[in-house]
Amino acid sequence: MATCDSFRDCTFLRSCESLREYKLAVAGFIRLYCSGPKIDECVRKKVGRELGGQQHVPANMLPNGLPRSGTSDADWPEEVKKISRRRL
Repeated sequence: MATCDSFRDCTFLRSCESLREYKLAVAGFIRLYCSGPKIDECVRKKVGRELGGQQHVPANMLPNGLPRSGTSDADWPEEVKKISRRRL
């Protein structure tokens, strides 16, 4: 199975790698979105492509477009929120 072309630059993965409480959840997201059946459904990848790179993707955005548990999308730019809502 292929791996996402944004895998090495993904700020979500880097921001969660030290959070032990998210270890299983991150492994699940990797299995589904980074190298699995939802590889083309990653909202983080869509935001990055539409806005010109992964640097525009909030670190606390999950691959499904929702904010990581315990965080909020309140400080996300409106253009990011608009793209992330299209997942529904």
